[in-house]
Amino acid sequence: MNRKAQMQMMETIGVLFIFFILVLFGIIFYFKYQQIALQEKQEELVAARAMDTTLQTLFLPELQCSRGDSEPYDNCVDLAKVRAWNETMERYYEDYYFNLFSYSRIYVQEVYPGNSTWMLYDNEKVDSDGNPNWEFKEPTFFVVTLRDEMNKLVYGFGYLSVEVYS
Repeated sequence: MNRKAQMQMMETIGVLFIFFILVLFGIIFYFKYQQIALQEKQEELVAARAMDTTLQTLFLPELQCSRGDSEPYDNCVDLAKVRAWNETMERYYEDYYFNLFSYSRIYVQEVYPGNSTWMLYDNEKVDSDGNPNWEFKEPTFFVVTLRDEMNKLVYGFGYLSVEVYS
């Protein structure tokens, strides 16, 4: 009788051991799933922020092509304003532009008729040693018309590049 009870007790311990192993596998699976879901959500948020930053840059009055009091042109960047951008950027960087763009890199690349690049904003997320300290980088590109009125009215073709860091 004593051996029969001892066998039943060993069976019960074996069943409990297997049950706890299955629970442990379930917990590990759940945490891995949550980790992957969180990473995907972060990537989605960075992509949404990249699109928001691109749209904010496209509609900045400091860069848009305009003529007097008329409506600004869609998807057009005035190169005269771009050339004057650095002075405005330095003056209002802390107060205004960091709140708009946060950690990102924004530049205009001319494709036709020349091949120039104008850096508008560059604030990469770095640690105290100056090494890059970001997990995700989401680049977006938007095709724009470039208007240059320096010598005569000349239109060009280029793109606006926005890289957002997280």
